[in-house]
Amino acid sequence: MHGIHHLFEGFIVDTAQQNSSGCGSSQPHTAPAPQPSIEQEVKLMYARGDIAASTYYRLLEMAQNSQLSWDDLARMRSGEAVTTSAKSTAVTPPPHQRNNDIVRSLNRLYEHRSKLEAARAESEQVLDKLEADVSRLRQQADTAAAKAEAAIGDDTAARAYLTTRQEALDRAATLEERSNALRQDLRRIDDLRDELATREAELKALEANEQLAELEASIREDLVYGR
Repeated sequence: MHGIHHLFEGFIVDTAQQNSSGCGSSQPHTAPAPQPSIEQEVKLMYARGDIAASTYYRLLEMAQNSQLSWDDLARMRSGEAVTTSAKSTAVTPPPHQRNNDIVRSLNRLYEHRSKLEAARAESEQVLDKLEADVSRLRQQADTAAAKAEAAIGDDTAARAYLTTRQEALDRAATLEERSNALRQDLRRIDDLRDELATREAELKALEANEQLAELEASIREDLVYGR
């Protein structure tokens, strides 16, 4: 944050100096406004978000040591490397090369999780339908029992209603067994999803550790060689 504060502070001062030199005069002939220095241009690039903080400090140091030209900035904008008189220096560090094994494992993990979510959604939909059917069948059994009781004087009708009641209860019992099996499947899906989440955290932690090790090696190399 201090670097950003100094950047904008310097930019405001430079802009104020330009405005004071170019405005407020009624002279018919005024000196042309000075062109921004290469150091100021680097500050503006950073303020616009065109370059990262690490690139900003490197370019600023090069500009202060007269090792940076406008042609260098032009090449940098086109993606080429900026060079110093001593050695070629990349303006931005190369992107981190991710571990291919970790990437493949994460991709497979995401694929498994997607399939689990689809299976869970389908199982929940089927379970809702089964529970609705069980409720309907039990209501049908209760209705048949009430009708059988009301038809006490008619043995044939009473037996028919009782038969309907028993068939509805038997069917409801079968559907409840399937519902219970589906609930077990849903618990298994949740367990597998938790295992995948744990594995994902492990893989990301491993990848972060590798990135940190790479960054540490780069920092120590810069400290050793005084870069």
